[in-house]
Amino acid sequence: MTTTRVNILNTIKQDLSSVTGVNYVTILQPSPVDLDTIPLPAIFIYTGAETKLFDNRAVIGYENWQWEVIMEVWARDTDMEALLGSIHTAMFNDEELGNYAVTSYRTGVDMQVIDPEQSLQVMVITYEIIYRHVNGVM
Repeated sequence: MTTTRVNILNTIKQDLSSVTGVNYVTILQPSPVDLDTIPLPAIFIYTGAETKLFDNRAVIGYENWQWEVIMEVWARDTDMEALLGSIHTAMFNDEELGNYAVTSYRTGVDMQVIDPEQSLQVMVITYEIIYRHVNGVM
């Protein structure tokens, strides 16, 4: 059985794979990655903290969750602002993530230059995903 969380991650991967100029998208557990062997720009999707919601979004028979998903975007000699805009648009156009989520929204971004030549850059984009599933069935 595939969980709602797995369906959400796969939908995010699919949405980001359609972004023009992105050469590689994967879902990872935190681990070292060799950036010399992966075609850049590359997006690594990580899961963050999840919190059960007890609020006005409650639906009888369902559990509601707020889940942080992190996108780490690595690029070389790329306009990171333009790339962020393309990623934001792709995610906004599928806000319900293939109907697996109630909503999703970007909560922030942190951009950094890594090397002295200022060609290798990274940005970490955080999204909050609100989703629900039947009580006891992920």
